Amino acid sequence: MTIFFMIFGDKTVYHVQAYLSIRSFQKQMKEHDRIVVITTHPEFYASSGTDVIKVTNENIKEWQGERNFFWRAKIKAIEYMSNQYPDDHLIYLDTDTFLYGSLDAMRALLDQGHGMMHLKEGHPSTMMTRSLRMWKQIAGKQYGGITMGMEHEMYNAGVVALPKEKAKSIASLALALCDGMLEDDVERIVIEQYSLSIALFEQTQLLECDNYIGHYWGNKPEWESLAYNLIANAHMKKMSLAEELEQLDFTRKDLPPIYIHHSSTGRRLKDTIDKLFKDKNQKYILSDNE
Repeated sequence: MTIFFMIFGDKTVYHVQAYLSIRSFQKQMKEHDRIVVITTHPEFYASSGTDVIKVTNENIKEWQGERNFFWRAKIKAIEYMSNQYPDDHLIYLDTDTFLYGSLDAMRALLDQGHGMMHLKEGHPSTMMTRSLRMWKQIAGKQYGGITMGMEHEMYNAGVVALPKEKAKSIASLALALCDGMLEDDVERIVIEQYSLSIALFEQTQLLECDNYIGHYWGNKPEWESLAYNLIANAHMKKMSLAEELEQLDFTRKDLPPIYIHHSSTGRRLKDTIDKLFKDKNQKYILSDNE
């Protein structure tokens, strides 16, 4: 099995998120499993215990395609990995994820030919704003030989797990779907996500995997703090990898929630208060000529 990430840019927080996710999978990996990081900044992974594939901004631009759609690169990365590791099941992960369930159980489902994505979100015809606009533009149309219908629900693409026998054909179909919709200038917000959802639905029995993998897009600050603490402890205490993995426990009762609904009214009130009562008397370290 090959587990992989795609991380562009030097914004530290994304690499910190990836560090936590990598360690969560390393706790359960078997001898022939591997983690691969596709990144423009391999220096962040010098001590990660992963394989690193360096890419350039030019590579990213090429993967975005003629229509310059950033998230098309996710499908291209899956296509690339399916060619690099044709004998492996593949699991693509967003950085803000972590494994808390059984990796062996996921492996067994992939062995049976199942595909997996993180969570079923519903059909875009029932959604609001941009997703609904996308659906109205493509309903009944054909892309990649597939007619867009009510059977094609949307899944969250924070996790995309592909059985090895189908990985190449899924990537090929998803790319055809994505490029077809881009050619028709469809609303762009979730094109790659919907393309992957349809391709996996058409070629596998598609399952949710949120009971194995957490995706904390709805509460990033607390999970990022946990990841920073993990890194600080490992570095300052000079922990071995085994010691690091030993301290990582996703059965703890005090873990932060993966999602928090923040009141929009509360946010507006806070913004108003911050504007009315601004911080004062800020002091800085002075330079020699001040």
